[in-house]
Amino acid sequence: MNAQAGDRAAFAGLYRRWEPRFMRLALRLTGNRDDAQDVMQDAAISLSKSIGRLDDPRRFSSFCYAIIRRRAVDKIRRNIKTRAARDTMAGVPPPAEPDTESALAMRQALGKLGETERLMLSLFYIDGYTGAELAAALGVPIGTVKSRLFTARAHLKHIYLNLETGDNYDIQKT
Repeated sequence: MNAQAGDRAAFAGLYRRWEPRFMRLALRLTGNRDDAQDVMQDAAISLSKSIGRLDDPRRFSSFCYAIIRRRAVDKIRRNIKTRAARDTMAGVPPPAEPDTESALAMRQALGKLGETERLMLSLFYIDGYTGAELAAALGVPIGTVKSRLFTARAHLKHIYLNLETGDNYDIQKT
């Protein structure tokens, strides 16, 4: 593939061919045209820089989709931070801080969760993603996001309660 060898014209032609599909993906992930265009701009730069690392040209579309998905997640995170900054400037009070003991127990409980459960809870509760934003960013249906969040919360609650009561809960036993 000439684009992999650094041929800019070859990359431009390849990108033009796939751009409508990529734009539809970015639009689905972000939910609006302006954000999708920003994502596509960032993704095009990343693609042009990283295409040389693509081992199998037949995997071009999945390689690109992964980059677009990451750029969309970055864009959504930036939007959330911007929204939070606006809320702060508008006088919306930040959430109350939990007491130290509870915070420590929660941190320990989170540490005992699996990576996927911890990620889902973190994106939803800490980063402020909505269910729809998570579904778009992860490329799964909203029902799957809800199910995963429900399971992760139930698991976290079980671990947390066992830590609070002094039981030495081991994640491997469940």
